[in-house]
Amino acid sequence: MLKTQTIVPALRVNNRNITQVFLEETLGMKIRLEDAAFGEFSAHGDKIIKLVLIESPSMRTRAVKRPKKLNRIVIKADSKEIEHLLATGSLFTKLYKGKNGYAFEAISPEGDRFLLHGEENVCELQEILPPVAFEKLADGRGLSRFTIEDIAINTPDMEASQTFYSQVLPEQPDLSFVEAQGPDLLVAPDSTWDLDSIRFSVAGDFNWAELESKLAQPFFKDKKGRFIQAMDPSKIELWFEK
Repeated sequence: MLKTQTIVPALRVNNRNITQVFLEETLGMKIRLEDAAFGEFSAHGDKIIKLVLIESPSMRTRAVKRPKKLNRIVIKADSKEIEHLLATGSLFTKLYKGKNGYAFEAISPEGDRFLLHGEENVCELQEILPPVAFEKLADGRGLSRFTIEDIAINTPDMEASQTFYSQVLPEQPDLSFVEAQGPDLLVAPDSTWDLDSIRFSVAGDFNWAELESKLAQPFFKDKKGRFIQAMDPSKIELWFEK
């Protein structure tokens, strides 16, 4: 059975710089690699890539006619570090309190929604209203560790999406689906500024035949057998890498 080691969302954006500032200053991430149109982000305390930005100019890509395919990315981190971000000015659209501390929702300059929390279960959060006297950490600099806990995808056909992922990734808890309708929910991944792809790492000894047997649609496999690229029902690219 396919078990992925990491899950990395890749967002196609119009302006990488303004989204990078948001990820660094509002969400506390660290840029690890800048290469032309690409930016890769991790926590401050490790170098494991957790999120990718792909800048795509307007002559090839356009804004989404709402809603986006990406409903929300949920990030789990240390509650004290989250409070430090709030104390140093992270702008939020919603503020929450849980057993472990504060949490917040923020929307990027290009309309991508993030929830940053430190609870055992996101359902434990209760929305609250400011003002709140947040406390800073003496050595705070961002998130020392974090995980992508959930990528929620808007889909016009939940049954098709759930069936696809239950077959291909039956033990993948980091994906959820929200019923939605919109003109751009099934467009090609490089046509709009939205969730472009989801990247999964697998063990180096994984037998690709198991995955290939479950991919009904055409897929690409590199000659060295290190990489498979496929497409889900929403035309979000899936990258499986050893």
